Amino acid sequence: MKALILSINSDIGESIANHLGKKGYEVFGTYKNNKPKINISDENLLRFDIKDYDSSRYKFWLNSIGEWDLFISCVGTQKPVGQLIQQNINDWVEAVAVNSSYQVAALINAIKGRKSTNHADVILFAGGGTNSANPNYSSYTLGKISLIKAVELLANEIKFMKFTILGPGWVKTKIHEETISAKEKAGENYKKTLEMISNPNRFNPMEKVVEDILQIISLPTELVSGRNFSSVHDDLSIDNLKRLNELDVDFYKLRRQLNNQ
Repeated sequence: MKALILSINSDIGESIANHLGKKGYEVFGTYKNNKPKINISDENLLRFDIKDYDSSRYKFWLNSIGEWDLFISCVGTQKPVGQLIQQNINDWVEAVAVNSSYQVAALINAIKGRKSTNHADVILFAGGGTNSANPNYSSYTLGKISLIKAVELLANEIKFMKFTILGPGWVKTKIHEETISAKEKAGENYKKTLEMISNPNRFNPMEKVVEDILQIISLPTELVSGRNFSSVHDDLSIDNLKRLNELDVDFYKLRRQLNNQ
């Protein structure tokens, strides 16, 4: 089995890669700047900026991998943090794309390069703001909302694959450094982030996120594909998902229906 992880050098990417390696996957991954701190061959790695989703280097690398079984994108940025009206609009547009359309385009090229209609799983990551304004994080929020809808659209179009997006909640990763650097531009979230870092037991454990990913992979397509799950709030047991599916086949789509069921 082969797993392809975008941003494998992220904290979540490294953790997932380690777990998958132990489960027998051959792991491939991309990194933007620093190589991941895991035991993986250089031949399985590609230095890659997500905006180069259509580059010949990326496509050649995909072709060398061939048919993969699992695609996970850990790409994401909270920058630029602050009120939308105060942002450099070009930086803001680029950030929205990094959090959404660039990842979708990279995925599409990976699917095309796979040259197979055998089953495979795709896992992307959601962010905050689905049910709230999430002030001062507009590019991150809009990008992630778009990514949630993209999962639903892809699941509708491509039936031989499972497309799922998971909200990891507050996990102790490097992404919070972007909020710390922004300080007062982050608004109330700056103080909240400092409090979380001072109380690490309040974070959603990385192990829980990995367990949820492995659980999603094991579940039937009709129960998970096209859906937006929360690692913190959702019961991903097959019995519960069957129950929700009987109540509404569109459960846990973008609108997060049946949240309280």
